[in-house]
Amino acid sequence: MYNKRRVAKAQFIDKEADILSKAKVPFLIILMIIMIAIPTMSGCSKIFSFSADEESNPVSNLPPGALYIDGAAIRPLTLNVINQAKQSIYIELSSLNDQEIINLLITKAHSGIEVRLLLDQWQRDNTSTIKALKNENISVQYYPAEKGQYQTVRYMVVDHKTAVFYEKDWTAKGFDAHSMAVKLSGDSVGVMDKSFGKDWTYTTTLSLDLPDSSKLPEDNITFAVTVNVKQQLLNLINAATSEILIETEQLSKDDIIDALMEAKKRGCNVKVIVSLSSAITSPDAIQELKDAQIELRYYNHPDKKAMGANFGIFDQTTLFFSNSAWTYPSFVINHESSLTIPSPAAAKKVTALFDEEWANSTP
Repeated sequence: MYNKRRVAKAQFIDKEADILSKAKVPFLIILMIIMIAIPTMSGCSKIFSFSADEESNPVSNLPPGALYIDGAAIRPLTLNVINQAKQSIYIELSSLNDQEIINLLITKAHSGIEVRLLLDQWQRDNTSTIKALKNENISVQYYPAEKGQYQTVRYMVVDHKTAVFYEKDWTAKGFDAHSMAVKLSGDSVGVMDKSFGKDWTYTTTLSLDLPDSSKLPEDNITFAVTVNVKQQLLNLINAATSEILIETEQLSKDDIIDALMEAKKRGCNVKVIVSLSSAITSPDAIQELKDAQIELRYYNHPDKKAMGANFGIFDQTTLFFSNSAWTYPSFVINHESSLTIPSPAAAKKVTALFDEEWANSTP
């Protein structure tokens, strides 16, 4: 009798479970319908907010004060950073002929500071500079660029914890041009430090003993070199949803132009400032932009400063700086670098500068 009751009870439980299992399917369907209907009724495009979404769009804490505009601010910054060096000074430039900076580097080297420089072999100014530095037993080398390639990377790393990114060289012409520099103190410095170490090894076959940079605070700034420069720029253009502001010396006809036209088609406000010479060197690219109804003007500085800035502002939140104009040689042939800075505060400062230059530029 006891066994019969157990069997009957088991059969009842199995039957009940089967009923619940069959009822589960329509319940899930109803739940899914409710979840789909909620956005429509509320007017929201997103139901839940996940922390992963926020982490995928990090913001840099770079302050606007870390952006320096024109030689009157950039040159004193350069001298000050070099003066403060206690251990090492790594410099990668296209050209260097500023005698005061050269003398300071010699003084720092004689005081025991490790000073190393990489310069472009095709710049005439560098011949006398390298001779003067080598005569003082300072480690300076030509970056081994291949024929047709230029070394246009421009930055300095001091004591493995401070860096300055430049758009123009340390020359009279470079400091006289209208350009910007960015002072860095976060973990992007470690990336630049390692990049210099890689270039130094490539040049001399000797490796540098670089410290662990993991102790530097995270700054969410991306330093890119060579082919990654163009990819960073394309990613920013393709991700833009509202506005793209660009100022660059030259703009070649390639997929950058195509990406800008696509951005215009999807509703982005696109404005471009280029040098007047672009009308001669890149007429097809200029015409394509105009045909796509992209607003374009030619650079015209009120103080007649030469154009040296190469930057983009995306959705008023992210900045992109490169060492050179946005051309095929820069992206594909030359040794080039860039910074991507997701900082609304810094972007606001550069946007104000762009607006001023847009007003001064000519259609």
